[in-house]
Amino acid sequence: MRRMALHTTFSLLQARPFAGTRRVTFDEAVRDHQGELYGVALRILGDRDAAQDATSRALLKAFRSWARYDQTRPVRHWLLRIAANEAISIARARARDRAQRASDAEALDRPDRAPLPDESAVAREDRERVRRAVAGLPELYRVPVVLRYFSELTLDEIATVTGRPASTVGVQLLRARAILRTALEASR
Repeated sequence: MRRMALHTTFSLLQARPFAGTRRVTFDEAVRDHQGELYGVALRILGDRDAAQDATSRALLKAFRSWARYDQTRPVRHWLLRIAANEAISIARARARDRAQRASDAEALDRPDRAPLPDESAVAREDRERVRRAVAGLPELYRVPVVLRYFSELTLDEIATVTGRPASTVGVQLLRARAILRTALEASR
């Protein structure tokens, strides 16, 4: 009798986490996360048109594999990983293309085509300096920085998105901050 009660209690405990779960539709996932996907792509790429392209590609890939997506896992992390990977792919292709067309100095001196918000000149300059410094980070460090400080993910969430151990992500963020600090001090 006692064994049966214990088994019944255990089975009730197991069922509870799944009782409230409901399947998310692709439309709901897009509606809830497309802005954040675009923001991640924009911060990785630094170009609105390329970020839109990366977001579109990411959503198309997600749509094609939606039936295989494990609904017990957070859809946000899955979509962010796809978007970050697409942005990285586009950035690499653009870098190869830029290297074939222009020297490194010319590529870095290209003006940003995106209009800046109408705020004070000092705030605009600071945002631009930070944006340039983040864009100048090696890809290995840029992606964790964008996910941590612009998308506000935790180390564990970044580890899930990037497929790296959380300890590795932590070290990459420490190194990225040191590189950013040096770059920002040099640009003053």
